[in-house]
Amino acid sequence: MMCNLQVSLAVVEASFNRLCSIVYHTKPFLRTKRWAIICIVSQWTIGIILTVPTISFNEPNCSLQLWKRIYKFVFIVIIPSMICLMNNMMIFKYVRSSTNRIQTSLEDAKNNQQQHQHISRRDLHLLRHMIVMFCIFVVGWSPIYLYVVFGNVTSITSTIVSAFILLAGLSLLIDISNLFLYNHELRRYFREKIFHRH
Repeated sequence: MMCNLQVSLAVVEASFNRLCSIVYHTKPFLRTKRWAIICIVSQWTIGIILTVPTISFNEPNCSLQLWKRIYKFVFIVIIPSMICLMNNMMIFKYVRSSTNRIQTSLEDAKNNQQQHQHISRRDLHLLRHMIVMFCIFVVGWSPIYLYVVFGNVTSITSTIVSAFILLAGLSLLIDISNLFLYNHELRRYFREKIFHRH
């Protein structure tokens, strides 16, 4: 559980860091090594704490205990998905209010009322990106953990289980790649390092 939980916690940590970098972009502390260490230590600490109940109540037939399977599904898929969704909603709300402030300062009151009714192209792109990442995470990780919860009830071939595992890994790769590709500063940094070598 610890390894799989770390994957979910990494996605949550990435969404939390994205929220902090957008909402608190003027805080230099969020760009320090100390902040990175705090994030890494908190991720591992939470992972260890959430794994303790499954270790503490370890019995010979532990794989058959329904509460453990549900516990894993809830803490690896459901709760991280909800946290990411909340972080993304806060990001969207902040970006939307920021866009509205800028539009208010640039337009007169009449045009501003019409603009409030329409979502800007930038806001729409951000919202679409967040929804896609959320769906990729849920669709990628839910099948394998639903199988873990209901595996004793239904019979599924090992090929399908392997496909579920591959889907989870693929969704992780897509989400991480998407985060890096969507980060304009990181793309610019890599572009400068790769193409402008002296």
